[in-house]
Amino acid sequence: MKKLTMLAVAVMCGTSAFAQDVYKQLSKIKDYNEAYNLLKGNLGSISSEEKAKCYNVLVDLAYDKVVKEQATITSNQMAEQMGTKVEPYDTVGLYNAVMLSLENGVLCDQFDNEPNLKGKIKPKFHSSNANRLYPIRFHLINAGIYYQAIDQDLSYKFLSTYVESDAYPLFKEQDRSKDNNLTQIAYYAARDAYLLKDYNKAEYFADIASNDADYGKEAQQLKLAVMQAQLKTHEDSVNYVNKLKEIYAKDETNDVIFSTICSMLLATNDKAGMNEMMNAKLAKDPNNFTALALLGQLNMNERNWDGAIEALQKAASIETTNPAVVASIGNCYMYKAQEAAEKAAAKTGNIAPAAEKVIIGVYEQAIQYLEKARDLDVKSEFKNVWAYSLYTCCYRAYGPDDAKTIAAEAYTK
Repeated sequence: MKKLTMLAVAVMCGTSAFAQDVYKQLSKIKDYNEAYNLLKGNLGSISSEEKAKCYNVLVDLAYDKVVKEQATITSNQMAEQMGTKVEPYDTVGLYNAVMLSLENGVLCDQFDNEPNLKGKIKPKFHSSNANRLYPIRFHLINAGIYYQAIDQDLSYKFLSTYVESDAYPLFKEQDRSKDNNLTQIAYYAARDAYLLKDYNKAEYFADIASNDADYGKEAQQLKLAVMQAQLKTHEDSVNYVNKLKEIYAKDETNDVIFSTICSMLLATNDKAGMNEMMNAKLAKDPNNFTALALLGQLNMNERNWDGAIEALQKAASIETTNPAVVASIGNCYMYKAQEAAEKAAAKTGNIAPAAEKVIIGVYEQAIQYLEKARDLDVKSEFKNVWAYSLYTCCYRAYGPDDAKTIAAEAYTK
C-alpha cells in the first residue's frame, strides 16, 4: 500500500511537472499558431488551472497583434491630420486577432473559474482579460462590414460574435448599458442567420433587436418570418398562432401581428377564430384599415360580394392610394356581375335585355374601380390584381373591338 501511495504521488508530481513544462514552453513562443498547436496537442494532460494559464498565453499573443495594428491606425490618423506618410496595416490580421483574443479569453475564463484542488474558485485572469478585451469588441462590427461583400458567412460570424459576446460571463462586470450598437447589430445578425437558415440564432438575435428604436418593428417581422419558416404540421401552425397571440396581447396596436394572426387563422380554416379577432379589433377601432381589409378578404372568400364591397370601400376611404384594395372592390363587382349573368341565363341560356342592362351596369362599376387601381399602381406592382379583370370586364361590357377593350388587353401582356 505504501508503495502504491508513493507511486501515485510520483505520477501526480510528474503530471504537474509536465504541465508546468507546457506552460513554460508556451511562454517562450512568440508565434500564435505555434503556441496554439502545442497547447492543442497537450490539452488532455494538463489541469484546469494550467489550461487557464496556457489559454491566457494565447490571449496575450493575439492581443499583442491587436495592440500593434491599433497603434498603426492611431498613428495614421495623426499622420493624416499632419499631412505626413501613412503606414499600411494588416486589416484582416487585426480582425482575426480580435476574434482569437475573445475566443481564447472565453476559454481561459472558463477554466479559470473552475474549482482548484482544494475546491475553491480563485480566478487569476478574469479581471485583466475582461478589461482589455471588452473595449476591442467594436472591431467585430468593422469586420462584419468589411466581409459583407466578400464572404457572407464570415461577416455573419463577426457580427453574431459581437452580439453574443455581450452576454459572456467574462464581461459580466462591464458596463454594457453604454453599448449603443448592440440592438442594431443584432438585427443584421438576425437577418443573416435567417438567410443561412440558422433559425434558433435568428430568433435569439431578433429578440435582442426588437428593443432597437429604428429596427424594432423590422426585427419583430423578421422573428415572425423565422417562426413561420419552421412550420411543418397543423400543430406547429396552432402553436405559432398562440405565440403570435401572446405577442399581440402585449401590443394590440401592432397591425402586422394582427394581420399575421388572421392570415394564419384563415390558412388553418379557423373562421370562427378569425371573426373573433376581427370583431374585437373593430369594436375597439372601427376604422382600422387592416381589420377592414381582412374582413373584405374573408367576405370575398365566402363569395359575399356585397359584404366584401362594404368593408373594402371603408378600407379604401382610410388608405385612399392603396391599389390592391381598390382593385379588390372592382373584382367584387366583376364576380357579382358574373354570378348575376349565370343566374339570368340558367333557365333559357339567354339573358333578357332588362337583366343584361343591369349586369352591364355592374360591370361598369367594376371597370371604374379597376381603372382607378390601374392609375394608382404607377409601378405596376399589383398588375396581377387588376389587369386581367379590367380586360374581362371591358370585353363583356363593350365587346372585343371597343377601344377600351383593346387598351385593357395591352395591360395583360
